[in-house]
Amino acid sequence: MSPSPDSPRIAYVLKRFPRFSETFILNELLAHQATGAELHVFSLRQPPEEPRHERFSELRAEITYLDQHRGEGVAAIPGDDVLFSGKTERSVEKLRAQARAISEAAQALGITHLHAHFGSDATTAALLAARKMGGTFSFTAHARDIWHTYVTPEADDAMRRAKLAAAAFTVTVSDYNARHLRSLCPAAASRILRLYNGIDLRSFAPVHPTTQRPGTLIAVGRLVEKKGFADLIEASALLRDRDPSFELDIIGDGPLQAELQQRIDMHKLNSQVRLCGPLRQEDLIERMSRAQAAVLPCVVTPSGDRDGLPTVLLEAMARGLPVITTDIAGGPEIVEDGVTGLLCPANAPDLLARALATVLSAPHRAMAMGAAGRRRAELLFDLTTNAGRLRAMLAHPHAAKSPEEVA
Repeated sequence: MSPSPDSPRIAYVLKRFPRFSETFILNELLAHQATGAELHVFSLRQPPEEPRHERFSELRAEITYLDQHRGEGVAAIPGDDVLFSGKTERSVEKLRAQARAISEAAQALGITHLHAHFGSDATTAALLAARKMGGTFSFTAHARDIWHTYVTPEADDAMRRAKLAAAAFTVTVSDYNARHLRSLCPAAASRILRLYNGIDLRSFAPVHPTTQRPGTLIAVGRLVEKKGFADLIEASALLRDRDPSFELDIIGDGPLQAELQQRIDMHKLNSQVRLCGPLRQEDLIERMSRAQAAVLPCVVTPSGDRDGLPTVLLEAMARGLPVITTDIAGGPEIVEDGVTGLLCPANAPDLLARALATVLSAPHRAMAMGAAGRRRAELLFDLTTNAGRLRAMLAHPHAAKSPEEVA
């Protein structure tokens, strides 16, 4: 659908776009585009050199890259320092210059509202740009941007509080996150709204039982500490003693790849546990069709970082797979224990191994949990519905309401 002259204009401010690991942003933009919206993306940096999802070629957004932008920046006002905790003077000057460029471009386009993903540099730039142009901004808070300690807990909380207070509204991807953010900034509590990431339910259709390979598990995520892959490998070593026929594909890349491979080698799991590297979304959908279950044993890192609501588990539920995850953060919002999958404590490889064995040893029960997961995905995680709710908020930012209020 092509934009008409009176199509709504939606402007996103992002740190880097596109990112291979951030399919939820691409899918959200494509859902807006499908309604005829005119899209503009301001990316503070060039995207990394990595594969692109096929659907990126469908995006018709105008993308402006600002990493080389220099010039006069948005003027400082008292209290601004809290937004730049831990940043060098050079970084602050660059962000101010990028914000001014965003404000000027947005004004020229008649855009009065900006939306950022992640409450870090992108949100800082959106805040400064909105202030400069006399408009408004909002942002979606996810995980690291909420929980990770960048400088000190006190400084980080002050930075987040300032952004929450200034935003027309903030959406976040789980009730767990929303409760924390509301406690952090009570003055903005009514403007902090939970909106789940949306899944394209047509693309992530239920797996047909004839394609599934008994004993096959899939885990997807960046190879970073909070995903819990080290625990998953330890659990796999325990599982092998109970069910040596299982296989596990770990999809993704990241800084822990060498360390995780060493664990696999140490436990002599190479014939059963594979680090498969990253996959495009289209290939991931196909790979899920072979699996009997999906697993992601998330943990809380020493810095406080944790997953808010892992999108890949929502995708697995949409495909009709039972999911096994831990009972931290948004895990209990994804999994109704014993109904759509299994929950187990974090940092407990023995209990994780038991949960995996339970699913693999009862294929009919696993199929029933997968079917229940699909129904839950249709109810809560539909991309068209959830992107539409966000789009309504962007059109009327001061009237934004949570899905619970409009249901």
